[in-house]
Amino acid sequence: MQGFFNTNFSTLKMAMDASSVRHQVIAQNIANSETPNYKRLEVRFEDELKKHLHKKDLSLKTPHPKHISNHPQSLDHVSIQVSRVVETTITNDENNVDLDREMALMAYNTIRYQTLSRLMEANIGRYYTVMRGA
Repeated sequence: MQGFFNTNFSTLKMAMDASSVRHQVIAQNIANSETPNYKRLEVRFEDELKKHLHKKDLSLKTPHPKHISNHPQSLDHVSIQVSRVVETTITNDENNVDLDREMALMAYNTIRYQTLSRLMEANIGRYYTVMRGA
């Protein structure tokens, strides 16, 4: 699929997957906001993606010197990482979930997912237009 479609599809899919995982993690943090000794979870994806996209190796791999490569860099080694934040404590019972912060993160993540969804829809729409011959 990646040979036919541009890298936007795989990048947007991974970002939407990360946003979905983040939503689940935030919901878990909110559900455990009053659980003694609970340490919040967080998702790390965007930093890994940025590292991958800003690599200095931008050389094109081509079978012939006059060809331009149409093979985008693979995102296979970029992963969605969930980690527990253990360094902080907010309450006397060792819990570190700030309910207001988690709610704000949930709202931000919802907007992010909606934006990614619209970008995916626009990408699919462009290919649909091309296939119709318009």
